[in-house]
Amino acid sequence: MEISKGRISLAILLMVAGTLHAQQVIVNTVGKDPFVGKTTEVVYKAKEGTWTFQGFNNAVIKTTYKPADYSRNEQISDAVTVKPPAVGTKVTVAQSQTVEWDNLTSVVVQREKLYYKTGKEVKVKSASYFAQGDTRGFRFQLFNDEQIFGGGERAVAMNRRGHRFNLYNTASPDYGLGAENLNFSVPFFISSAGYALFFDNPSKGYADLGLTDKNTLEAGFSSGELTYYVVFGKNLDEIMANYSSITGRQPLPPRWVFGNFVSRSGYRSEEQVHQVVGKMRQDNFPVDGLLFDPSWFGDNVKGSMGNIDWVNMQKWPNPKQMLTDLRTKDNVKSVLITEPYILQNTKTYAEATPFLATGADGGPMMVPDLSYGTGGLLDIFRKQSQDFIWKSYKKQVANGVSGWWLDLAEPEKHPASMMHNLKDYGVALPMGADEVHNVYAHYFSKMFFEKYSSDVSDQRLFLLNRSGFAGSQRYGVLPWSGDVARSWAGLKSQPLVLLGMSLSGLPYIHSDAGGFAAAEGADPELYTRWLQFAAFTPVFRPSGTTLEEPYKSIAGNYTKLRYQLLPYNYSLSYDQAVWGRPLMRPLYYYSFADSVALKAEDEYLWGDNLLVAPITSQGATARMLYLPAGKWYSLANNSVTDGGKYINQPADIKQLPVFVREGGFVPLWFSKDTIKSTETFNSKDITIRYYPSAYASTYVWYDDDGSSTRTLERADYELVTFKGITEGKKVTIDIATNNPNQYGKKFKRTFRFELPVALAGVATVNGKPVDAGSFGKQPDPFQQLSNEFLTVEFNGKPVKVEITLK
Repeated sequence: MEISKGRISLAILLMVAGTLHAQQVIVNTVGKDPFVGKTTEVVYKAKEGTWTFQGFNNAVIKTTYKPADYSRNEQISDAVTVKPPAVGTKVTVAQSQTVEWDNLTSVVVQREKLYYKTGKEVKVKSASYFAQGDTRGFRFQLFNDEQIFGGGERAVAMNRRGHRFNLYNTASPDYGLGAENLNFSVPFFISSAGYALFFDNPSKGYADLGLTDKNTLEAGFSSGELTYYVVFGKNLDEIMANYSSITGRQPLPPRWVFGNFVSRSGYRSEEQVHQVVGKMRQDNFPVDGLLFDPSWFGDNVKGSMGNIDWVNMQKWPNPKQMLTDLRTKDNVKSVLITEPYILQNTKTYAEATPFLATGADGGPMMVPDLSYGTGGLLDIFRKQSQDFIWKSYKKQVANGVSGWWLDLAEPEKHPASMMHNLKDYGVALPMGADEVHNVYAHYFSKMFFEKYSSDVSDQRLFLLNRSGFAGSQRYGVLPWSGDVARSWAGLKSQPLVLLGMSLSGLPYIHSDAGGFAAAEGADPELYTRWLQFAAFTPVFRPSGTTLEEPYKSIAGNYTKLRYQLLPYNYSLSYDQAVWGRPLMRPLYYYSFADSVALKAEDEYLWGDNLLVAPITSQGATARMLYLPAGKWYSLANNSVTDGGKYINQPADIKQLPVFVREGGFVPLWFSKDTIKSTETFNSKDITIRYYPSAYASTYVWYDDDGSSTRTLERADYELVTFKGITEGKKVTIDIATNNPNQYGKKFKRTFRFELPVALAGVATVNGKPVDAGSFGKQPDPFQQLSNEFLTVEFNGKPVKVEITLK
C-alpha cells in the first residue's frame, strides 16, 4: 500500500456526555497527538460525505457512508442485532489516518480510499464510494488470486468471482446449472484472503464480483442506508462465527426436522392422506412430517388462495381430528402451505383489504397476473397486518398443525409501483416495492417467529420459506432451493446452491429432493441419486415420485440411514446454534491452503466427520473424488483409503460415496423395533462408532429432549465429550459429560462402542477388565454387515475405555 508523503491534517473532537469516556471521535482537522480511549464510533468527514467507523469486540468493522447529496438513508434491515460496544480505540496521524481497535483490526484512510487490516496485514484494499445515476455503492480492489464465495442462492461455481449477480429475490422455475439469480439473495461475500463483506442494504441492487473489471468488486443499491461490514477470520469457520455473532444463529429446530417428510402435489382429501401414510408404514418407510399443498384450502388453487382455512368439508370432514390422529396415532406432524397473496372473493378477502399493500392512490393494489387469480399482497410490515394473518394461522395451530410452508414470499409478483407502510419500524414515508422486496419474506419469517415465541411458546418453530435476507436464520427458517428442474442439470446445481447458501449464513437450506418442475417422463435413476444426496442435507424432503424395484429398496435404505444418523445430525444443530457452523461445509472449511480442495466443489463435509460426494451424472457407475490428507473410511463397507489425492470411486446405483474421517466419532441410532419416526428415539441407548486413528481426536455429542424451547438458555441439555486415540493394537476412549448431576438411579446411558475393525475380546473400563458378555456383534442394515462392539454403562462420572484390537 502506498503511503502519502504529505502530512494529512487530523483533529479529534471528543463528544463527552457527562462521562470521562469518549463515545464518538470526529476526525476533521490538524492534530498531532493520538487519541487513545473507548469509542462507539469514529467519524471522518470527507469532501462529499461522512464516513462512520465502528469496531466490535470480535474481528468486525462496521462502515457507513452518508453522501451530502443523498436523502434515502432509511435502514429497514434488522440483519444485525448487536450494537457496537464502547471499545478501546487509537486514532493516529502519520502519513495517513489510522483508526485501530483493541482487537488489532484497523482502518486506514488515505486519499479518500480505505484499507482494512488485521495486525499489519492489509486484507481489504482501496475501498471507495461511488454514485452512478440513481445507484450508490462501494468498490473494492481484489487481489490477483482471491476467490469469492457466498452471495446466497446461485447455481454457479462456488468461486463466484467473474459473475455479476442481481440482489433481488427472484423465483426461477425449472432452473438448472448456471442459474445466477434465484429466490434468496444475501449480500454477504467471503474472500479466500481471510475476510468477508456484508452489505447491509436490502434494496434492489447488484454485486459485480470482477465481471466488469476483473480486479474490482462492486456493490450498488437503489436506496437505503449505505453500510457494509468487514468480517475477518483466518478460515471459513472463524468468518462464519464472527458473521453469525452479529447477525444471529439458527435456534435449535425440533428434532423431527431431521426425519423424512412426505411432500407431493395433490393431497385432495382426508382419505387420501390416510392412504399415503398407511402406504409409507406398509412399505416400512419411516416418516415424521406430511406437507399439505394448496388443496387443503380449496379444491382448485385458482381462486382459493387466501382462504387460509379448510373449505370443502366433504373432503375434509374433521380437520382437527385428522391432524390430532396423525400426530398421536401415526407420530406424523402436519405442515400447511400458505402464501402472502389474498385473492379476490376468497374467505378472508373482505377482512384482509385494509391490510394489503397499496398503490400510489393509497388504496389496495391488485396484482392481476398471478398464476392463481387476481389479488392483493399482505403488507407484512404493518403490525396490524401481522395480527390479521396470525389469527388464521393460530386457529390452525390450535387444530394441531405443527409447521408452516411459506411459498411465493419473494414476493413472486411484486410490482415496482406497489407501496408499503413501515411506520411501525420507524419509517415515516411509504416505501416502494424495490426498497423492501428483499426483506419481505424475512419480515414474514420474523412474524412467525415472534408469534410462536409469544403465543405457542411450548413449540419450536418449523417454517419452510424459500426466500429471505441476511439474518433470517435467527427466525428459524428452513429454506428450500426453489423450483429446481427435475433433471440432471437440476441435480448438478444443488450441491453448489446448498453450499453457497450455507456460506451465506442460512444453514438449513435444502432442495425438493427429486426436483420440483417435472420434465417429460419419470426418471427413477435421477430420483434415486437425488434422494441419496438429500439424505446428507439439512432437511430430507422427497418430492413425490413413486419408485419400483430396485430403486424403491435403495431409497428405503437411504431413508433409514437418515434415521440411523439422527444423533449425529441433531448434534449439528447445536454446532450452528452456539458456534454458527453450517451443517454442510466445503472441504476447505478449516483452511484455504489446500488448492485442490478449493476446486472440489461438488463434494462437501456433512458436519466435521463425514465427506459426501454426490452422483450427479446419468448412468454413472463410478466418479472421481478428492479426499483431503489423512485416512478415510468408507461408510458403506469400512474400507480405508489414504487421502491427499483424487480417487476413482466405484458408485453403482446402490452406492453414494460417503467417507468418514479417521479419528471420527459417529453416534448412531439402532433399534430392535422398526423405526417409524423420530418420536421413538431413545438417547439413553446409543451406538458410538469410532474410526481408529493414530492421531488424537475429540467429538462432542449434544442431546436434549428435542422439543422444548429455551433449552440452551436454561442449560437443559447435555454435552458428552469423547476423546479417542489408537496406539498400535490399543484404542483408548475417554468419556465425560458437562451435566453429571442428571445421572442417578433413574438415569444412565448405555454406549455401544462399535469399531470398523476386528476386536480381540479384551477391554478395560477405568482399569478394570470387562467380561465377555460386554462384547457383541451388531448388524448394520445399511452396510449389510455386522460390526463388533463393546457395551459401556455411563453414569455421569469420567470413564476411560481401553479396547484391544486383533
